[in-house]
Order: sequence, then structure tokens, then C-alpha cells
Amino acid sequence: MRTPLLAALPLVFAALFLGGCGEEGTVLVTVGEGAVTVEELQRSAGLMGDKGFQQTQTPEGRQQLLERAIQIEVLHQAALAAGIDELPDVQTQLEQAARDVLISNFLRISFANYGFGEEELFSYYQAHSGELVSPPQASVRHIVTDSRKDAERVLADLAAGADFSRLATERSQDRMSAVNGGRLPVVSADNQVLPVSILEAIFAAETGRPIGPLESRMGWHVLVVDAFNPGQPLSFDEAKQQIVLELLAPEPDVRAYYDEHAAEFDRPDSVSLRYILTATRQEAERVLARAAAGEDFSALAREVSLDAATKANGGLIPQLYRGRPLPLFAGSADAEIIERTAFSLAPGRRSEPFELSRGWAVIELGDFTPGRDSTYEEAHTQVRARLFETRVREREERFYDSLTQELGLERNEEAISAFITGQ
Repeated sequence: MRTPLLAALPLVFAALFLGGCGEEGTVLVTVGEGAVTVEELQRSAGLMGDKGFQQTQTPEGRQQLLERAIQIEVLHQAALAAGIDELPDVQTQLEQAARDVLISNFLRISFANYGFGEEELFSYYQAHSGELVSPPQASVRHIVTDSRKDAERVLADLAAGADFSRLATERSQDRMSAVNGGRLPVVSADNQVLPVSILEAIFAAETGRPIGPLESRMGWHVLVVDAFNPGQPLSFDEAKQQIVLELLAPEPDVRAYYDEHAAEFDRPDSVSLRYILTATRQEAERVLARAAAGEDFSALAREVSLDAATKANGGLIPQLYRGRPLPLFAGSADAEIIERTAFSLAPGRRSEPFELSRGWAVIELGDFTPGRDSTYEEAHTQVRARLFETRVREREERFYDSLTQELGLERNEEAISAFITGQ
């Protein structure tokens, strides 16, 4: 089965830049003036990393690699025959591609491990090998609900003997995991997606005992940990990334950074809400009238809302923090309007219709959570990541400055000024 032509285009571009398949080696197929060789296929697989290695381990994979290479070479030869390589814009693209490949590989080689040498990293590895282990993991199931009250009802049913997997299938708002009894992919202790509070609760839990309610952007969670897997010792190659992190953001520096910037990690007031978008004010007013008559707001959202991102989840926006960007409306004035409206309501109350850029909206406020100061433990992961990024940028700037000084750089300020000002 042939690879679709559009899917092959990135590979075609690579082939054009590399000059097609090799002219030397064991020829498998001849195409016009070019050839597909065993050696070129091996090099191509090597550029694909683990995926390429796995593909070369089976006859079927090698067949697919060969057929794709033939398709690329046919297109390459056809492009050359048509004179595409002689078009000025194509030559510019090829020159830019050559520069990009050189630059990316220069950085990969010359700034590997953010400038730390192999000897320095290995010395650290030898001194701390007992501490360099993979993060612990947990096998977890969860049930996601729209509100804290729904989560508390789930906990009550579990305490009364209900089966967790059955409740997940019947009630969880996370339909992707619900079909598997609420089972999540293995959760690692260094998970960057789940809130720190949920991670801490998972790794402090007793296996088999439900915990919750716990809040995230998805809603309110009830979780149960089925098993824990302790971390395993890392090889030197596996440990390099962690070693670099330890060198650039050691614990005393992380603590000092937090002490200086603690207020930036405080948790502001937050609310959960449901949101319905309609085309006109009259439609929004009809939604309000139906809700006032007793219809469920989430059911109304699923029926009439024009907002595709929230409609399927009953219009739910689990967390809106005061003064922080609302991802669904990033960069728009709508976010400010929704925030202002939401924080003017009491829990359980509905807004009057208000206008947004895409129509008229009504919201129903859920839970209100007052803001509070951060603790070092809660903010630790975020603080360390920020400090690490800051120090990586500093090392990049020093690396670039050293290159500039070594090569020499002279600026024609008069010409620069004329270029910038358009004169």
C-alpha cells in the first residue's frame, strides 16, 4: 500500500535537500537517474530514531520503508526533470533548509546538555547515583463530576458498597476513561498535567481506598489507587536530563527563588461556572426562562449552546481564576467580560444575558473558592520549572555571546537605521 502523496511531502523535501537516495551502495531500485540503496534506507531509518529502528526489525516494516523511499525518489526525479530545483523561490527554500539543518545540528552537538560536558555530568552521576531514580508511578482510576456535591454522592455510594468501575462507566464526565472503568494511563510523580494537589493526594493515598473530592480543570474527581510502582535506578544516559535539572536548579536555589517571588504563586479566588452561548439576546432570554422554570442548565447547554468547546460538557468551565487568562478565550475581550460577570454573582445564581464577540451568553455560577497564599510544597514544581527555564536562557545567551565574540560582529548602524525606518 502506497503512502499518500501529501504524507510523503516532508520526506520529499528532505530527499531534495540530501540530493536523493545514494548513488553508491547496494542498489535495490533504479528510478530514472537515481537509485534506492540499502545504505540510504539504513541512514533514513537512523534519522527516525527509535521509530526507524523498530521499523527495520520486521520484514513488513522494511517493506514499508522501501516503498516509501521509492515513492520519494520517483517524486524527487520528477521534480528535477521539471526543473523545480532551478526556480528562484525553491533555491531560496533549499538554501534556508540547509542553514536550518546546519544550525540545529550545531546546537545539538555544541550545546548538548545545555553546555554541560560529559565528564561533569558523569562525575555528578557517580556521586549521586543512589538518588537518580525514575519517578514513582501509580495505577489510578477516577470519576469526574460537574460539582463537588456530585463527587460527594459518588463517595457516599462507594462507601455503601458500589463498584467503582461501574460508577465510572455510568457517571464520569471523562468519557475517554469511563469506557475502561475510569482507568487512567499510568500516573508518574513528575506528571506536569495534573494539579499538584491531586498528585500529592494520589501518592499519599492508601491503595484501594477512594479519595476526594479533588478539583481540576476537568471538574471534581474521586480517585482510587490500585497499585504503586517505586522508582527504578537510572542509567547514566537516562539520568542526564535529571542531572542537568539538579545542576541548574538545585533545591537551595529553588527555595530562595520562591522566597523572593512567593506572591506570584499565590492562588487567587476561583469559581466554576456553566456557560451557554446563543446567537441573539432573545434566545439567551429564552434559555433563562427555561432554567427558571426548572430545566437543568447543563442539559440546556448541551441542547442549545453554540460554543463547541463547552457544549458537550454541559457548558462547564471548571476553574476561572480571578485575574488570570481564561484559555478558552485567550487574548480576547470576552475573557474579561466573563470574569467580571462571574465574580459579580453568588454561587447558584444566573446572569442576565450579556453580549460577547460571538453572540449573547448566559452563565450559571457553581462553586466559589476563595484565594489563598501558596505554600512552598504546593508551588515547588512550578517554581523549579521557572528557575530552570531562566537559567537555561542565561546559558544560551552566554553561549551566543561567546560565539559572537569569537567570530567578530560589526554593526553598520547607519544602514540598520535606514532599514528599520524604511528610509
